[in-house]
Amino acid sequence: MQKNAKQHVQDACEKLQNSSTCLTDAVNTVEKEENKQQIQNTLNQVQSALQAANTTLSNYKE
Repeated sequence: MQKNAKQHVQDACEKLQNSSTCLTDAVNTVEKEENKQQIQNTLNQVQSALQAANTTLSNYKE
C-alpha cells in the first residue's frame, strides 16, 4: 500500500530524530573544536527542521 502525505512527514520526523541523535553523539565524541562547532551547527539546523516537521504533523488536517 502506498503511503499518504502524513505518513511521509512522519517518516521524515523519524529520520530527523535519528539524525539528531547521531549528531549529538558526534558532538560528544569529536576531538577538534572547529569540527565540534560545525557538527553543532548542523545539529541545530536538524533540530529546527525536526521542530518544523513536528509542527506540520500537529497541524495536519485530515
